[in-house]
Amino acid sequence: MPKHKSKSPNGLTKKSKCSRTFVLNPGLSQNASKYEGIFKEKKNYKDEFVSVKSSPFPTCQLFDLTEDTFLEELKEELHGLELHEKDNDLYRFHQSSELKAVSLPYLQEFKTTLMEKVKPLVSKMTGIELDDRLALFHARYSRGDYLLCHDDELEGRRVAFILYLVPADWGHADGGALQLFSTDADGNPGKVVDSIYPVNNSFVYFEVSPVSFHQVAEILSDKTRLSLGGWFHGTTVARPEKPLRLPDTGSSYIDISEDIFMSVVNPMYLNLYTQSQIQERFEETSEIKLPDFFLLDKFQSICDKLKSMEDWKVEGPPIRRRVESKHDGFEESACVKDAFDVMRSDAMCLLLSNLTGLRLHPLAPKDEDEPEEESSDATPNPRCKGSIRRWAQGNYTLVCDDDLGQAQFALDARICFNVHNWEEVIGGQTVYIARNEDDVLIKCEPENNNLNLVYRDKESLKFVKYVNSMISTNSAPFHDFEFTYFE
Repeated sequence: MPKHKSKSPNGLTKKSKCSRTFVLNPGLSQNASKYEGIFKEKKNYKDEFVSVKSSPFPTCQLFDLTEDTFLEELKEELHGLELHEKDNDLYRFHQSSELKAVSLPYLQEFKTTLMEKVKPLVSKMTGIELDDRLALFHARYSRGDYLLCHDDELEGRRVAFILYLVPADWGHADGGALQLFSTDADGNPGKVVDSIYPVNNSFVYFEVSPVSFHQVAEILSDKTRLSLGGWFHGTTVARPEKPLRLPDTGSSYIDISEDIFMSVVNPMYLNLYTQSQIQERFEETSEIKLPDFFLLDKFQSICDKLKSMEDWKVEGPPIRRRVESKHDGFEESACVKDAFDVMRSDAMCLLLSNLTGLRLHPLAPKDEDEPEEESSDATPNPRCKGSIRRWAQGNYTLVCDDDLGQAQFALDARICFNVHNWEEVIGGQTVYIARNEDDVLIKCEPENNNLNLVYRDKESLKFVKYVNSMISTNSAPFHDFEFTYFE
């Protein structure tokens, strides 16, 4: 009778048992005693089987982990797994569910050898006592995918690892490197100081620690970066507390001349009937897009000046943002300075009050629904903060739970310049989500000369999606004015 095939829990047709075994590279076993404690020596080491780097934090790459024939069977088996799209402020790629309970034959053989032979070797090399807990996932990164700066810290995680399953001709031009960050005196990540590029059948690991900041660089080609990765666990180590980050609450509005204001803002938005129509719509949705907000000739002049500006300051740290910005120092560009001053002016404050119904100005009327006792005691203290930003490949902002600046009621405003041939896949959108949730509440695409206004409550967070290499279709970076107004 013919042999029957069985189904895996994922609905995959599979052989009843594994026809090949996971044979760990003998060179690793034979040299295990030589490698013992190598992480604690804090020096670089390399031979034909391993490469250890001590800086910016200890990492190890094991080469030719197993036989290629086994690896090909494993890759074929993994190909049938269901992968889920992972897409938020921090990353974009596809990943399987946890593989602990999945009993595919080659995968099970890999897990057994991982725990019985690889984990003891890792424990010897790092000096870290590891228990029997394992977290394992299969991931697929395609063109434009990435995973931004993070440290992997979570209860019980002690060692992070990844087995690369990539084409043999994977090169630097394909991207997808594991990039390692330096750390400053405050424990924040600084710059990328080293990169480990994917090598097929190599196994990379490092200790999860307060300084293990890393990221997966964007995939730049049509090749696919497949991997099996996860964490070995052990006793949780106490982490030092980081200093509290005080929010930037902004500053008072400035006075400007009526001539400057009228030379920048489209007069259609000064019409009282138009203002009432906009306010009615805004009060229903808490967000609105105002097209052609700046006068066209002024807008075009600003576009030209922003293109020629130099000496942009890169703001970080990377675990929070990577943004090129200017808060001042553009006095030599009169049109840019005038528009920036308009955005932080007393007149703009009053205009926004009329457009939104918010009390952003002392002359703004009180909310009719506000209880009398509350409104009589409240003293308006309108403030704003803003910057000019340049959006090129690799720029982004992230959601951070300890960002006290987003724990306030506020009106966000953004107007973009030099946007051409834009597609959603490029990134650069302002995205709003509910705190502790991934579901998108509002998404504002970059569009020329559209003023996007969004009223954000204490339970809403915003980020700007990572701008990827496809921005090359835009021919150059784009820019924006970004302001936040507080009542």
